[in-house]
Amino acid sequence: MSIYIDSHKAVLKQVGDIFLDMYSPLPNHHLNQFNPSDGDGYSEIYDFGKLCVGKGKYWVDRPLKMSAESPSNAFGITMLLSGTHHIKNHRSNHEYQIRSPMIILRKGSLGLQTIYLQEHKKMALITLDFNETFLEIMQTSFQHHDLAKFFLADPNPALKTINIPNKNVLHQAHYLLNLPPAQSSIDLLHLEGAALELMSLLLDQHSKSNQIPAPIHKSIMILESEFEQKITIRTLAKRVGINECGLKRLFKEYTGKTIGHYLLETRMKHAQILLKDGVSVENVANQVGYSSVQYFKQIFEQHFGYSC
Repeated sequence: MSIYIDSHKAVLKQVGDIFLDMYSPLPNHHLNQFNPSDGDGYSEIYDFGKLCVGKGKYWVDRPLKMSAESPSNAFGITMLLSGTHHIKNHRSNHEYQIRSPMIILRKGSLGLQTIYLQEHKKMALITLDFNETFLEIMQTSFQHHDLAKFFLADPNPALKTINIPNKNVLHQAHYLLNLPPAQSSIDLLHLEGAALELMSLLLDQHSKSNQIPAPIHKSIMILESEFEQKITIRTLAKRVGINECGLKRLFKEYTGKTIGHYLLETRMKHAQILLKDGVSVENVANQVGYSSVQYFKQIFEQHFGYSC
């Protein structure tokens, strides 16, 4: 078993019984199911040697915290695509409140860290960890890129947050996240290729024209964290500081979806998880922002093709 898989399993042991181990028939692939007593979701990790890819989606029924030591000589990128991370670094005593969509850059042994998970909030993330060999590739080809500079500047352990740089990165990250678990060697090649494409986009210096505007980034954060509230385009435009027409046009351009469709998808994803956990239809409708249970049932059936 490779060092990344061993490190991943060691972390799981440290955080207790939040995850249950699952069998995987493929080499260097480790899959973990969320413990039903804590919530719903999974974590899977693929070790391709120079690059290790992790994917996870969670929904917790109660506030949880995961504490673990970070491995030494670690270099990594975490892309938080949904939810909020509250991280405390016990060595520096620094705390970070990170809202999606956001990128967390990590290097060196950061010591003991605790991640606090909020209840009834969807979490979705991708991790890209790499070794010194991959770092040498960065140094050769991307040494002047801002992201590469973070890893190459000095050897001291550090953690830094940055915005997702452009729409191509955001789209590729969601594509990778939603790939089904690999079942064959061909699936592994496909997944590795998608991960390398994501790394390439992150390091692409020529994509600044696609940079996600701040109002769109803020709009996504609001829709992800306040989906149960009544959100109109007018109020959203005021909050992010842009006119309504500009907001609608740019949001569609950078996410591929209208604001209404994005909000609907977010609500339906949360509704599906709540119903799976046995929450009554009436309570689910209320928790995802619908005052009419009948209307919620109608929208749910239209979206998924089956009744709730």
